[in-house]
Amino acid sequence: MLGTTVDESSAPATPMRSGRKYLMTAPRQPVTRAPGFRRPIVTARGGESGVTYRSTQAHVQYWMGDDIAVEIGAGCLLAAHSAWGTLAKSGLPRLCDVLASDARQADPDMLLYLKLDDDYLVVAQGADRMRHVGRDLRGRTMSGFTQSVGVVLKELYDTCFARQTAIYARFVTDLASDDSIYWEGLFLPLKGEDGGSTRFLASYATPIDHKTDVLQMVLDRSPTGTIVAVPVGTTSGGRLDGRIILINARAKKILKFDENGSRVNYIRDLAPWLRNVAGWTRVDVTVEGGLTRIQYRDRANRTYSVTIESLKRFILFGIVEDDGDITASSGEDGPYSSGASTIGS
Repeated sequence: MLGTTVDESSAPATPMRSGRKYLMTAPRQPVTRAPGFRRPIVTARGGESGVTYRSTQAHVQYWMGDDIAVEIGAGCLLAAHSAWGTLAKSGLPRLCDVLASDARQADPDMLLYLKLDDDYLVVAQGADRMRHVGRDLRGRTMSGFTQSVGVVLKELYDTCFARQTAIYARFVTDLASDDSIYWEGLFLPLKGEDGGSTRFLASYATPIDHKTDVLQMVLDRSPTGTIVAVPVGTTSGGRLDGRIILINARAKKILKFDENGSRVNYIRDLAPWLRNVAGWTRVDVTVEGGLTRIQYRDRANRTYSVTIESLKRFILFGIVEDDGDITASSGEDGPYSSGASTIGS
């Protein structure tokens, strides 16, 4: 059972008295489970899955058996699992055979451990794994890692050898760079060419989500339309221009960006888009410090407020629909045309 830290197969020492054994052996002590571990469940596909916790607040989900091929997201990890499964039909696969198989697709994402008595030593590290982690881990032991999830992952590594099985997991680790937060990993037990006395653990891992992905998901659920751009200089009219790098779902709907991908890529393109496609007319502009607020009315007489803020490295647009009674300003038929805002075309 995953998380068991006491060897169930070893019987307790038989007590002695006056050089003779008792006729009755001592009762077996109850097997203890590692603190904080939930009992694994057997899934409908016959595999095993579970969620593990420890006092460190590490959070790991794991799967075994037939569930692995269903749960894996990255194609390179799926190829590695398939290659390992084919080789494992005749026993624990050799490292050299796995490295020569289709599993090599995942080599850039690999940490290769040499199994020690009660630890794991990093002997190889793929280029992508080094880039994601932000440091070279070769020559370091797993017990020297400071990340909270390491203790739980070691339990899974140990289970790989105890059961001679592959394990797939999803986890959050603070060992990686700040850019990636959620990972999927495939752990494969291997042996050397010396009959199995040398053991290796191939740990393949790749980010599932980056912080930018999470930010996009959060923004897509926001009722406020959001556009983020990075400054790229000024237009021919001397107004600030920027390359749009993020548009959330609400902004796409309000601005009528269609499903075919029609959209604008620069701030200078917003004015003609709002006027000719969205059908908006600017009716009021206010400037307060570094914040510009522009109000528009569309052809259906709906009104919108657009706030524009120049941050240190970004230009942020916020778009909301409102019901204000606004009187159109004379002579203002396009956004940013009054000079009150320095952003536009």
